[in-house]
Amino acid sequence: MSRRMNSCSRSAWRSGGFTLVELLVVIAIIGVLVALLLPAVQAAREAARRSQCTNNLKNIGLACLNHHDAKKCFPQSIPHVDGWDNQTAQCGSGSAAVRETVAVPKPGYNGKGWIVDILPYIEQQASHAQIVANYVCAPGVMFRARATIGFGMGNLAIRPIVSTQLPILSCPSDDSAAPSDGQQWYWNFQPGTITATTSYKGCIGDSLLSVEATPCSTNVDPPASNISGSPDTHNTMSNNGIFQRASIWTPLNMKRITDGSSNTFLAGENVVFTDYHSAAFFSDGDWATCSIPLNYLPIQLSPEDFKDATISKSVRGFKSMHAGGAQFVMADGSVQFVQEGIDMLSYRALSTRDGGEIARLP
Repeated sequence: MSRRMNSCSRSAWRSGGFTLVELLVVIAIIGVLVALLLPAVQAAREAARRSQCTNNLKNIGLACLNHHDAKKCFPQSIPHVDGWDNQTAQCGSGSAAVRETVAVPKPGYNGKGWIVDILPYIEQQASHAQIVANYVCAPGVMFRARATIGFGMGNLAIRPIVSTQLPILSCPSDDSAAPSDGQQWYWNFQPGTITATTSYKGCIGDSLLSVEATPCSTNVDPPASNISGSPDTHNTMSNNGIFQRASIWTPLNMKRITDGSSNTFLAGENVVFTDYHSAAFFSDGDWATCSIPLNYLPIQLSPEDFKDATISKSVRGFKSMHAGGAQFVMADGSVQFVQEGIDMLSYRALSTRDGGEIARLP
């Protein structure tokens, strides 16, 4: 009797546990389920990030349109230095640059970018007021940003604002969209100077960025395929997009967009670590060109490599961390996702405001 009870007890104890093989099978099944679930979780997170990015662009577009309603023109940029920026380049077949000198802007060569103008329309009225009260450069003085003194957008009084990263200017998919001490012109004057960055840049059209930076030049390297773009007018008043580096002299309004506001890029995405010209409130950090293929990057991926003069010219196009393309806000305020395989002629046509091309997004 006792033997039978002991036998039953041992049998019941054995049936209540797991063998090593069974445990390994369960772990393997859980691993497979996690492996299947992880891409779905990542995809859901990226979808949420992309949705937030869409919302950022939508609000930026609406801010630009509200500025247009109030000021009768799109937001304007002011050069940070006297030079080619205050001249017009009229490029024709085989023609030389035609230059027209204009007056110094009233606030001086302070380097104010167009994003400063939309601050009142994105609930940053106080920041805008403080910048406007301190960014004026005296005659003969241009932008500077040093440790103990600064002028224009480098003024010490507005450094806390200039270094504050606004969520609306940061794509959630781009971890490098953060305050940086490596942005051009700021670190040139004073290494270690912090400035906020922007994931979104105004479209200057399809202007080439030539090696010698001479108006009307088509000497580009790399990529050589961009030779079919518009001649280099990126630092003049002759760009064919909605934004200009020197738009203080040529304010653009909706009437100038004869290609249709729904068919013309207003602003698009940027990946900060690939372009050290990404200072958020600076006139040489808030623009990009469609003469460079969408999402184009050279082989070099080190942030230091992008500071090379030739390489930096080849990456000042639009790009994003979203798979397969990038988002743009159009001149009518709508947001569109553009596939990176878009035909270059169509891509360039969408960037110009009055080229007369027939180009629509699918």
